[in-house]
Amino acid sequence: MLTQDEALELYLVLWAMGMEDSWTEIVHCGLITAPERPLIPVVRFNLLSHGNANAVADFRFDVHGVRRLAALYGLPETVITSSNDRCNSLEAISILLYRLSYPRRLHDMSIKFRRSTSSLCRIFLCMVDYVDDRYKDKQFFDTELAERRMAQYCAAISARTHVEGVFTFPDGTKVSICRPKSMRDGINLQRSVYSGHKRVHCLVFQGLTTPDGMCMHFYGPYEGRRHA
Repeated sequence: MLTQDEALELYLVLWAMGMEDSWTEIVHCGLITAPERPLIPVVRFNLLSHGNANAVADFRFDVHGVRRLAALYGLPETVITSSNDRCNSLEAISILLYRLSYPRRLHDMSIKFRRSTSSLCRIFLCMVDYVDDRYKDKQFFDTELAERRMAQYCAAISARTHVEGVFTFPDGTKVSICRPKSMRDGINLQRSVYSGHKRVHCLVFQGLTTPDGMCMHFYGPYEGRRHA
């Protein structure tokens, strides 16, 4: 096996003798060690450069919280989407949290993360699918948590409000949408998604929150005319 320096000397000799074909055969036979090129990742986003105050405002977690969340999610060091978009685990979880912390446009996110809107969209959807697959048994009413702490939650609420038999607090949000067109079979979609309370066309999302701040149930979206 020839080293790179020896291969260079041999190539110069063969070239001077007009024997370039012999050089090609040597390369195809694998007699020359190829240089090992280190992988240099393109670091577009650095979470550690954020202060805790900015991290809480952007992601609703401080820097340590974001790093701990990435570890608890069991994310691989490099997240790869189905379209071969690559980013490290901290950037992937940051994209997810940043998009969910407030209704943000992908165009605005591209400035912060220095990625194209299409790449951000794919990474975000990849993370949504990952979290949904990992915790799908806990999103639509965590029965294990309810069985284990229901009596404790009821006692905590009863001690402060004197209301018996309540262990969670329902809450919901309405997300405005454009006015939809009627369907071909005559169904009036505008009427279905119109909220008389908010006076907008919207979709409704609901959740249940326990006294200690845990969100044990999420449901939606459904039509805006249904009360949340």
